Amino acid sequence: MSLYEISPDTSINVVASGKKVSTRPTLIFLHFWGGSSRTFTNTITYLSPHFHCIAVDFPGWGSSIGPQKSEAYSIAQLAIDIETLIPKLDVEDFVLVGHSMGGKVSQHIAGRNQLSGLKAVVLLGPAPPTPFSLPPDMKQQQISAYSSHESAEFVVRNVLSSAQISDEMVSALVEDMLKGTELATKAWPAYAMAEDIATVARKITVPVLVIGGELDKVEPIQRLEEKVLANINGAEMVLIKGSGHLLPVEAPEQVASHIEAFVQKVTG
Repeated sequence: MSLYEISPDTSINVVASGKKVSTRPTLIFLHFWGGSSRTFTNTITYLSPHFHCIAVDFPGWGSSIGPQKSEAYSIAQLAIDIETLIPKLDVEDFVLVGHSMGGKVSQHIAGRNQLSGLKAVVLLGPAPPTPFSLPPDMKQQQISAYSSHESAEFVVRNVLSSAQISDEMVSALVEDMLKGTELATKAWPAYAMAEDIATVARKITVPVLVIGGELDKVEPIQRLEEKVLANINGAEMVLIKGSGHLLPVEAPEQVASHIEAFVQKVTG
C-alpha cells in the first residue's frame, strides 16, 4: 500500500500488483460506493500475472483520507482527484476499470480527456452518466444503509449480490462499508448519483466495454442499455450470467477474462 498526497486535506491509498509490461497498459481500478481497493482483490489475482494492476481507495474510503467538506465527494471532484493521482503513479498507458460509482467517475475522466495515457475503459455494472434521484424516503434509507453491521450485511446479501459469496468476503465488504467516513458515505445518495455528466460521457473517444450482471438489482441490464450504452459512442456490452451488482466479487474470473480479452483487442 502507498499513500499519495493529492492536496493538503486529501491523500489517496493505492495497492499495486503485478509487474509493468511495456507492451501492456496498467489497469487502474476504481471501486463502488462502500467499497475499497480490496473489492478487486480476487479479480486482480487473475490479472496480475499478465498486467500491472493498481487498485485505488477513493477519498473517505479504505485507507484514503478525504476533506471535511460535504461537497468534496462529488463525481466531478473524485474525477479530478484521480486525474491528479495518476501522473504520480509512474504509469504510461493505462485502462480504467470502474465499478458502479467508480464507473461513473471513470466515464467523467474519459470524457474530460485530460490524461493522454488513457487507452480504454471497462465499466462494471456502472452507474449511468444521467442523473438518478431517489424519493426522499428511499434516499434516507440508502444514506443509513451502512450505519450498522446488520444493515450493511443485509445490503450485501440481499441487494448487491445475487450469486453465492463466502462469509469471509461478506465480512470484508461490510468492514469496508462501515469504514467509510460520514461525508463520503452520505455523498452518493445525497447528491453524487444525481449528477448529470451525460454531456461529458458523450465526449468519450476511447474504446469502452460495459460488463453487466444478469441479475443486477442496482444497475439492471435495461438501464445499462438505455442510459450508459446510449450515451457512449461505440460502447459494447457483455453479460455475466448469474451475477448481481458485485461483479468483481461474485464473478472475478469471468470479469478478469473479459477485461483481458478486451484490452488485448483494443491495444493489440
